[in-house]
This record gives sequence, C-alpha cells and structure tokens, in this order.
Amino acid sequence: MSLRRTKNTIKDIQRHAFLNACLLATVVILSVMLFSVTVISVSLKKGMGNMRKRLGADIMLVPKGEREKAENMLLEGSRSNFYFEGEVYEKVQSIDGISDSTSQCFLKSLSADCCSSEVQIVFFDPASDFVVGPWIETEYKQKLSGDAVIVGSDIVSEDGMIKLFGQEYAIASQMARTGTALDRSVYFSTDAKAELLRNAEEKGSFLTEEQKKGDILSSIFINVDGSHTAEQIIDSAHKTIGDIFDVVYPKKLHESLSGSLGKITGVVNAISLSLGILLVAILLIINSIIMKGRKSEIALLRVLGHRKKDLIRKLLSEMGLISLAGALGGSLLGALIVIPFGRYIGKSLDMPYLGPGIASVLVQILLIVGIVILIVFLASVFFIIHTTNTEPYLALRKEE
Repeated sequence: MSLRRTKNTIKDIQRHAFLNACLLATVVILSVMLFSVTVISVSLKKGMGNMRKRLGADIMLVPKGEREKAENMLLEGSRSNFYFEGEVYEKVQSIDGISDSTSQCFLKSLSADCCSSEVQIVFFDPASDFVVGPWIETEYKQKLSGDAVIVGSDIVSEDGMIKLFGQEYAIASQMARTGTALDRSVYFSTDAKAELLRNAEEKGSFLTEEQKKGDILSSIFINVDGSHTAEQIIDSAHKTIGDIFDVVYPKKLHESLSGSLGKITGVVNAISLSLGILLVAILLIINSIIMKGRKSEIALLRVLGHRKKDLIRKLLSEMGLISLAGALGGSLLGALIVIPFGRYIGKSLDMPYLGPGIASVLVQILLIVGIVILIVFLASVFFIIHTTNTEPYLALRKEE
C-alpha cells in the first residue's frame, strides 16, 4: 500500500471515528487475550517440560521432617539448610537394587563478590550426577576441578570468571534457564566444598555448626533398577541407615503437577474460547453496523463510476489497517501485562513457569497479528461484499 493510499485510508477511517474506534477496541481486547493466553500456556508447558529433566530420579532421600522443603526445592529451585552426615551416602550406595545414585549439598543464599544479590551454592559430584547435567547448556570438556564452576543463567560474567569470597573461579559452563531460583545458583564440585566453606567463613559469611563440619550432604537421588521396586529400596534404606530420612518421589511429583496443569489449561482454554466467541460476535455486529451506515456512501461512489472490486479493496484496506494497529497494540499491551509478572504467575499457580525470550515474544506477536487480521477479515468480508453488491438506486432510495 502506497503512502498516499495509506493517508487516504486513514482519512476514511477518521470519517467514521466512533464505530471504527469500537472496532479497534474490540481487536485490542481480542489480541491481549490471545497473546496472554498463548504466552502463559506455552510458558507453563515449557516450565513443566524442563522440570521433567530436573525430576529425573525415582527417589529422593532428605533428612527427617524436611519433605516439604525438599518439594519446594524441586518445584521452585529454592534452597534450605538441612543436612545428613556424609557417611549416610556411602551406606546408601551399598544397597542392592540401585542403578544410579548421586548426592547434593547446598548452602542457602550466601553473599558473593560477583553479584548484587545473594547466590545459592550447590555442591554436586560430576562423576555420578544425573540431575544437574540435563540443565547444562554447553558441556564442560574437562573434569570439573576445585577452581572451576557451573553457573545459573542469571549470573553474567564478561571475562569468564566469577569471584566468590575473595577467590576467583573459572566458569566451565552455564546452565539453561529454568525460571526458578536455580538461575541464581553456582555449582561446585564436591571436592571444592571444604575450601569454599573456609573462604566463606573468613569473609564473614555466617555458617551453622553443621556447615562448619564440612562432611555433610543435603539430599540423595536414587534411580531403581528393573529388578527392584522403590518400596524395596526404601525398606533397605531404613534397615541400613535407620529412620533418619523422609522420601520424596520426584517423578510422581511431576505427574501430579502435569495433571494439575492439564486442569488449569482446560479451564483457561474454556474461558478463552467463550470470550473469543463473544468478541468475534461483537466484531460481526460492529462490522454489520459499519457497513449498513455506509451503504449510501458506497452507492454514491458506484454512481460516480467506482468499480466494485476497487471499493472492496478500499474497505478491506480500512479493516486491515484497523486490525493491524489493534493487533500490534494489543499484543504489546499483553506483553507488558504478562511478561514482567511471569514468575508471580507461576508462583500464584504453584507451577513451574519459564517465560519466553525476546525472539519467542516477537514470533508470538507476529503469530497473533496474523491470526487477528484473518479473524477481522472473515468477520467483515461478507458485509463488505454484500454492501458493494447492493444496487446503487436501491441503496440511495432507502436513505431518502
């Protein structure tokens, strides 16, 4: 569309300002709804898919009375202070029926030189790990030594180094974004635990008496082999280490959340469908009123020699410009409403929420714009064709 034709189209829209403003408002509301619902649904599903990677163990053992904190840790990535003695892991490894096992030890939010906010320190064993690995974006090619770390996606370093408690560490790799507190975590090899705890205490970080011991761990992740059941492994664990632990079932937790997500999605989709049908009905009514009010104008243009196809093109251009402006405005408004509050939305729903990146947002906006323009076209084309097909004499006579 040329600049001159665009200016003429805008003038035509302004001549019927009130009804076109109603049409524009309806398109904006429809676009906000479509964008918001799409982004929230995709972010929840993406968060759930990523959570499945993190919940890759059959059983998770945590200290007695800490099950709720451990579940919050799995769901939100938040860390708490609870510990086993280090020897517990060695005893658990001796249990028959375990195909994979690994342990983690974490410190709840210690201040660090690298960041404006506190970071969460996690110790893990790279040799036995099957929990942290799926989150690592780029594989580290050498053994993770005591002077190298893996960092969460929110931790940025320009020189590939991170400074913690006066000591610099090389960043061996960075984790993919999770949308949880894990994004502000720093992962050390278990071998680095004693030195880091010593450095943290020397720099004034508060450590509990348990943390000062050094030989501690927070959780044990277990995969069961095909010849045993989870219940058998738990019974054996009770016989081996006593009644000092609670059990979390990460995979079952994921299944439960997936069911809840399905219900939430179903309700959201039903509400959105109902609202969408209502908005499309409003579009039909507005288009009908607009075309009815312009019958005499179209008839007069026909009398003056304008061809039907030119008039159809003219009217569709007006609808296209209105729908484009409304769809872009509505999508951007939806982005301003949804994206900044992504984590709050996830917390409100008690669901993992992994919001979109810039590229994904742009794709979503283009998709919504295309869908909305198509909807407006389908809602208006019948009335436009019907109006332009009306005989000029009959249209003008009805206006007398």
